[in-house]
Amino acid sequence: KKHFNKCLSSKAITMKTTIIASYLALLAAISVVNAFVPQSSANVFGRGSALGAKYNSMDEILALFPDDKPVLINFYDAGTENSIKDDILRAKNLLEDRAKLVSIKQQDYPEIAKLWDADSKSPSMILFKDGKPVTRLYEQTHYLEIVAHMGKFCDES
Repeated sequence: KKHFNKCLSSKAITMKTTIIASYLALLAAISVVNAFVPQSSANVFGRGSALGAKYNSMDEILALFPDDKPVLINFYDAGTENSIKDDILRAKNLLEDRAKLVSIKQQDYPEIAKLWDADSKSPSMILFKDGKPVTRLYEQTHYLEIVAHMGKFCDES
């Protein structure tokens, strides 16, 4: 009887996982928001907690990552930092072969966040490929949602 219950429980977990993964993939497919380039390039001042230095533009930030990999910029609010950090770390680890994930506190770079429409929702993620934005994701905090959405735009290594 124990063996039967154990097998049944294992099948139920597998089925639930499959349903959740399918739902997340569907959600990612229908929630694509077009990325855009801001109309002006304003200079910005501020202290970077995630980057540890001062940067004046997105171009300066992206220049720190010269690899051929896309760069996923995660703008987050200080108020949501603790609740999202584990999922962001999981997403970073799962995407590491295909993209570089960099987190930037919105309060440290308010002008850049506003310029890139990433100042009012946390997290606000923008994937850059060859220095150009290719997709965005707003307020998604579960690592599977992040990986499912962003992974579609990253080349496999």
